[in-house]
Amino acid sequence: MPVKALEAGVTGRGGGDAATWLPQLAQEFSKQTDLAISWVILTKSVRKPRISKLLGQTFYEIPKGMMTVDILTGHWSARKKLKGVLDVIRPDVIHVWGSESSYPSVLKGARIPTIMSMQGILTEYNRIGSFRGNWRMRCQASYEISWVKQATILTTESEWGRDRVLEIDSTLDVRLVEYGVNPGFYNLTWKPDPSNPVILYCGGHDWRKGHDLLMAALRIPPAPPWKCWIAGGGSTQEDPAKLPENVEVLGNLAWKELQERMSKSWGLVLPTRADTSPNAVKEARVIGMPVITSRHGGQSGYVKHGENGIIVDPLTPEALRKGMDLLLSDYSACRRMGESRHQGDRDYFRPELTAQGFMMIYRDLAGRVVGDGS
Repeated sequence: MPVKALEAGVTGRGGGDAATWLPQLAQEFSKQTDLAISWVILTKSVRKPRISKLLGQTFYEIPKGMMTVDILTGHWSARKKLKGVLDVIRPDVIHVWGSESSYPSVLKGARIPTIMSMQGILTEYNRIGSFRGNWRMRCQASYEISWVKQATILTTESEWGRDRVLEIDSTLDVRLVEYGVNPGFYNLTWKPDPSNPVILYCGGHDWRKGHDLLMAALRIPPAPPWKCWIAGGGSTQEDPAKLPENVEVLGNLAWKELQERMSKSWGLVLPTRADTSPNAVKEARVIGMPVITSRHGGQSGYVKHGENGIIVDPLTPEALRKGMDLLLSDYSACRRMGESRHQGDRDYFRPELTAQGFMMIYRDLAGRVVGDGS
C-alpha cells in the first residue's frame, strides 16, 4: 500500500495501487485504540527505508528489490529485509497480505501467531492454466502451497476463495473476511441514459478475467445496438483498428474517471474464469449496477442470477452475448435488477466490517505462543 495514497487522501485506484481495500482499512484502524498497528511495505518508491506516522499507525517503507531475483532465491533478500523490521517492531501478531509478493516468506519459523490474507488464489489460477508462459507466477503458486500451511489463520474474502484454499489442505483454519469498498463509491448516483445502452468491462485484459471471451462475444453477428466500454490493461491488448465499432478501449482510468463511467453504464460485465472476489463487481453493486459475470469466483456469492445480475453458465462467447443482449435491451428491467438487493450489498461491503473482522482475529491471537521457531 503506497503511503502516498493516505498522504493525499484515499482515492482508490488513483492512489496507484491495485489493493484498493488497504488504504480505507488503515483509515478504519485509526478508530481503534487498544492495539498498536504497524505496516511494513516493500516499495520501489523509496531508495532507503522510511518511517511515517499516519492515522495513529506506523508505516515502514522498505526498498523493493527485483521480483525475479526474489523468486529465484526463495525470497531470501526480501525476507531478510522484512525480518529486520520485525525485529525492531517485535509484534504480537504478524499479518501478511497475498501470495503475489514476498510478504509470506516471514511466516517460516515465526514464534508468534500469524495471519495470511489471500488476495488471489494463485494455486487455483495456475490449475486452470492462467499462468501459461509466466514462469514467475507459476513459481509463486508453488510457494503459496507451502506458505498457507505455515500461517496460524488464513483469511479469504469469499466462500469460493475459502473452498479453493481448503483444496490445498483441508485442515487449515480459514476465516471469511470480506474486503470492503472505498467509501467514495457510496456517494455515487447510478444515472444510466435510457437512450444510450452501454456496458462496462473493468479488469485486466487477460485470459483469467475472460477478456478473450468478451471480445469474441462482441464480434458475434449481427453487430449489437449497444456499446461496450473496456477499462483496464494487460497483455492481450487489441489492435484498435480491428475493434468492433461499438467498442471503446479506455485503458487504465484514474479513479474519478472510472467512477464517472461506472455511473453512466447500464451494467458491468466480468466473464472471469477465477476470481476471489473482484473489486469492480463489489464497487458496481455498491453503486447499484447490475452485473453480468460467471459462477467461477467469490462474486457468485452475492450476484444472484435474475435478481441483481446475470450468471453466464456455460461461460462461452455465445452465452455471454445472450446475457449482454438481454440486459441492454430493456431499460426498465435493467433498473429493477440494479435496485434489487442493493441496500443489502451496500451493507455487506462497508469497510468498517473488514476492519472489525480483522480486529477480532488480532485480539483473539495476541498473546498466543505458537510453533518451535524451526
